[in-house]
Amino acid sequence: MLKFLLDGNLSWETKEFLVKLGYRTDSLVQFGLSRSRDSEIIQFARKHQYIVISLDLDFGEIYYFASQPAVGVIVLKLKNQTIESVNKALKILLDSKILNKKSLQKSLIIFDGKKIRVRRK
Repeated sequence: MLKFLLDGNLSWETKEFLVKLGYRTDSLVQFGLSRSRDSEIIQFARKHQYIVISLDLDFGEIYYFASQPAVGVIVLKLKNQTIESVNKALKILLDSKILNKKSLQKSLIIFDGKKIRVRRK
């Protein structure tokens, strides 16, 4: 089952939205990690087998430059970052079933609301 870890730039309402869709979803705030460096967040996600969801493009850079990325990262590259837009984009992404493939759970996925780009090491 997919487990998501929401970056601090995503709303608690998005967490609840994903939970209602049936996904195990936690937030950095729950773990007291909201002020942690991105690299610490990645380590935490790797240890607990989360896929990180963020609006922060820096996660893409961290993934790209990591020698062995062992964590999935979803970066939402949205012009409109309202809760409604974020939730709609996540629903589209999840309905696409792209994350059902085990190999993609350790990839960088960038979604702009229309186009899904996948980067693998």
